[in-house]
Amino acid sequence: MPVDCSLQQKRSENDGGGERAAEDRAMEEGVVGEGGGWDAVIVGAGAAGLYTALCLPAEWKVLLLTKEALNLSASGWAQGGIAAAIAPGDSSMLHVADTLKAGAGLCEPQAVEFLVEHAPDCIASLVELGVAFDRIAGELAMTREAAHSRPRVLHAADRTGKAVVTTLAEQALQRPNIQVCSRAFVLRLWLEQGCCRGVGVMRGNALDWVRSPRVILAAGGGGQVFSHTTNPTLSTGDGVALAHQAGAQLRDLEFFQFHPTALMVPGAPCFLISEAVRGEGAHLVDDAGDRFTLQYHPDGELAPRDVVSRAIFQHLQKTGRDHVWLDLRPIPEAQVRYRFPNIIRVCQNGEWICFLGLFPSLRLPTTGWGEW
Repeated sequence: MPVDCSLQQKRSENDGGGERAAEDRAMEEGVVGEGGGWDAVIVGAGAAGLYTALCLPAEWKVLLLTKEALNLSASGWAQGGIAAAIAPGDSSMLHVADTLKAGAGLCEPQAVEFLVEHAPDCIASLVELGVAFDRIAGELAMTREAAHSRPRVLHAADRTGKAVVTTLAEQALQRPNIQVCSRAFVLRLWLEQGCCRGVGVMRGNALDWVRSPRVILAAGGGGQVFSHTTNPTLSTGDGVALAHQAGAQLRDLEFFQFHPTALMVPGAPCFLISEAVRGEGAHLVDDAGDRFTLQYHPDGELAPRDVVSRAIFQHLQKTGRDHVWLDLRPIPEAQVRYRFPNIIRVCQNGEWICFLGLFPSLRLPTTGWGEW
């Protein structure tokens, strides 16, 4: 029988629960009959799933399924920020042009225009929901990242994803129409006469069926299919697999997001060093201290990601080395501490930072194998 997986109650005042208590309150409760159920089921509780749930009509009964605890998702690992053309001197037209140029002819212009034109409203919505982006003199702070001709990347130190998903999760738990079911692994889509009628959910050792006329897959990426990834272990491409299993047409599977730089030290995790570090002024250098990326593109470290990745890879092949260096010396110490506290903390805790005099005089060994 289909089972209603839901939170027994919402987060209450001073219940001492936080994220863990919310997770513990996720439980099976009652049975969904043929005539009842959910108006929408969302598979995945990262930024996409949470934001979708909050955007659906308030009168809809929404079930949000996540295979881990509510506070665990790849979105929470995102460091750099979110791009939107909202600064004086910037425009949607410039943002579109930058994106199409970086896409090297592979972008769909209509999709780019849609994303760019709606980005400012989405940022305004996130701010209204309570996401605490960094500010300077009361105004939203923005930085540059690769291929952007203007500073348009909003951030929350170097844990932007965590700031976003924590806020969205708090909002979702307060909405009476949204129920969260954690540690619920969706194994397949429920198909009847060529239509999706719900999902099959594994909880513990039981497979239950949840009926809904609308199923939204927001299950995240699949970095774990690659040998090198900065993604968490839960990024296994479940949504793509579910869609393929149900007969959906898959396309553009080669367009996995990736990052050119990750920590490359024996014994260290494959830890992402955000593109925003280069946006703030860090240089990619080789053992001789040469900014080799300028040999491959006039924008050097701020060239599009694919260009930077190929430059690193080709330079490693040329030199016979297995890593290059990310030199933070061009960035003032106070700026490094303010913008990248988590990156510095992780590297310092593992003693993976090479100090060359003062704190800003550090170089992080990085490899071209980033988040694939």
